Amino acid sequence: MQHRDPHDQHHGHQHAGHEHAGHQHAGHEHAGHEHAGHEHAGHRHDGERPFEGPEEVARVIADGEIALDYVREVVGLLPGPVGRVLDVGSGPGVATLELARLLPDASVLALDSSASMIEALRGRAAADGLVDRVEARQAEIPEGLADLTGVDLVWASMSLHHVGDEVAALRAIRETLSEHGVVAILEFGDQRQVVPPGDAALGQRIEDAYRRFFDEQSQHWHGDTPSAELSAMVERAGLAVLSDHVSVITHQPPLDDAQRRYVTGSLLRARQQLDGLLPTDDLEQIARLAADEGRPDGPVVVSRRILLAHRAR
Repeated sequence: MQHRDPHDQHHGHQHAGHEHAGHQHAGHEHAGHEHAGHEHAGHRHDGERPFEGPEEVARVIADGEIALDYVREVVGLLPGPVGRVLDVGSGPGVATLELARLLPDASVLALDSSASMIEALRGRAAADGLVDRVEARQAEIPEGLADLTGVDLVWASMSLHHVGDEVAALRAIRETLSEHGVVAILEFGDQRQVVPPGDAALGQRIEDAYRRFFDEQSQHWHGDTPSAELSAMVERAGLAVLSDHVSVITHQPPLDDAQRRYVTGSLLRARQQLDGLLPTDDLEQIARLAADEGRPDGPVVVSRRILLAHRAR
């Protein structure tokens, strides 16, 4: 079962300096437990663990499937026809293939720096009969964008915050756009929740620990110069905001198998990433919840900030 939160609505575009609640950086918004995994792998910073191997592929697929409705939402917001799509940081192609299905007249080029993700995407495209319209290419961002032009939709979901210089990446994305092309940027929104009911106190401690975790990550990735607010970076890159809103999806119990896998993966990542930031008792409780196939289902809340932009006129 799925429910959209009442505050899932358009707010128009936000000007530079006006921030959504909970958004301190383009992609380093720190509340909640969903942030532990990205559905788009790829553009890693020096020292960040590589997005390689079958376990990583399975994790990123689960993260993508839990948020698949955002692809449909964005396609419904597009102002015109789409003939060419570019997926920046595609991971194993959950969104890539959904874009190809929803836009049957479009060709789709997917870029990711991970060999495992690209291999998985190619296999999934073949299984879905989409190899004639979907191309997967291993590439870094922004280098892999050179010489790409005429793109009607750039899909950049959960990938921008992996790039060291987001404004440079956005400028490179801008150069790929057709005259009426649109870039869709999806980053973390408001509160997310995957801890089962009855563990509210544990959930709050996890949230607080993730704040510290992502503050440390931001310092590692960006040094003493934190990322600017997303809409400000978009405008600095020569893009104009078309719309900017936060969309929340709640998956209500009973959860299906894919949703339960997502919860398990999120708990396992929290156990790994928050080691040293939470007391041992909490880490052990998280591990027990992850391992308990009979644990009660709780709501799974997914939140995304969705910003659409085009070339500044």
